[in-house]
Amino acid sequence: MSSERTVTRNVVVDATPRLVFQVLTETGNLRDWFCDTAWSDPRPGGRYALHWAQGYHVEGRFLEIDPPRRAVVSWHGTGEPGETRVAFELQEQDGGVNVQVVHSGFGPGSEWDEAEAQARRGWDAGLENLKSTIETGIDLRTARQPFLGIHLDLLTPERAARENIAAQWGIYVEGVVDGSGAQAAGLGHGDVIVSLGGMPTNSFEELGAALRARQAGDTVEVERVRGQARDTLQVTLGSRPQPELPDSAPALADRLAERQREANDALRAVLENVSDQEASLSPGEGDWSVREVLAHLSENERAFQMILSNLAVTGYLDGGPFYPDEIPGRLESILIVTPTVQGLLDRFLVDEAESEAFVRRLPETAVAYKARFRRIANQVLALPDHVVQHVEQIRQALAGVRDR
Repeated sequence: MSSERTVTRNVVVDATPRLVFQVLTETGNLRDWFCDTAWSDPRPGGRYALHWAQGYHVEGRFLEIDPPRRAVVSWHGTGEPGETRVAFELQEQDGGVNVQVVHSGFGPGSEWDEAEAQARRGWDAGLENLKSTIETGIDLRTARQPFLGIHLDLLTPERAARENIAAQWGIYVEGVVDGSGAQAAGLGHGDVIVSLGGMPTNSFEELGAALRARQAGDTVEVERVRGQARDTLQVTLGSRPQPELPDSAPALADRLAERQREANDALRAVLENVSDQEASLSPGEGDWSVREVLAHLSENERAFQMILSNLAVTGYLDGGPFYPDEIPGRLESILIVTPTVQGLLDRFLVDEAESEAFVRRLPETAVAYKARFRRIANQVLALPDHVVQHVEQIRQALAGVRDR
């Protein structure tokens, strides 16, 4: 009689077997519900690797694969005494799919106790999140994460040099959410968060790990760099809101177009009566002129279309942050070909219209998987906010030039 221990879990998901199988086995989809980074080659003998920001890592091979019904993988996680096996079985049930996970191979000795307990916790949370991401698009790991309340970007050494910031890496604050703990503590545009709760925040992943170590309602120390100054703020974390988003590509495109019109009205207003000569002047050393800001808006729109292509196909844009206008000569090349304010504005508006048309025609596969579509929608609807931020930059640049 075998003394091997087994963990078995089931969940019913309202989706097709094909979609569920893809979410269970493909690289980008695994990250949506289960781990933080993944690589997967779902074929017989194909390898996979999963990693969690907390430091846990799993590697193995696909031992069996029969889409969309069954997959079996070997499993060896960090600190575990040996290799185990995980079998996924999918059966149609009540208009949905019953997903059964059987994790077997835990030995009888006490050295296996923690591995078995971790498997039970992991599959309970994982399958709950599998159901949520497929049916609603909401990642429960994020939804239950405490809310800092910032609009963010990543600080790079290039940006730090350009803006005279006394840090090389960190989370760059583009703005704060009204009523958030970040706003109450005094965080604002241009600040850089370099640690939260004593944990470094040099990347989006590190910020996520620092937040996951806390709960809504906690007050944490946030180390901030503002220009050349450094200080520490006490920030109370809130609950993360889940905005209501469009449920189809045309509806998303309609909402984008509405926001674009509002942002573009502000852009046209700030550019009224601005001469090409005035728009060519920099308000200060290292600061963009109005023409350079307009060139950046155009380049950003085109870069986003590349990002959107990747999001629609794989769900993620891997390889880290990429800012084309930081390549030496990129903005200059745009200004050589399109030297006038009106020409740059026209170029940007065409680029923006192409983005809206692209969103309207997103492939059905990107819309059907709600987790992927939700990620796309959040990024798409942030585009006009980026324009509004640069409208203010143009206003400040013109004030600086005219005050000379």
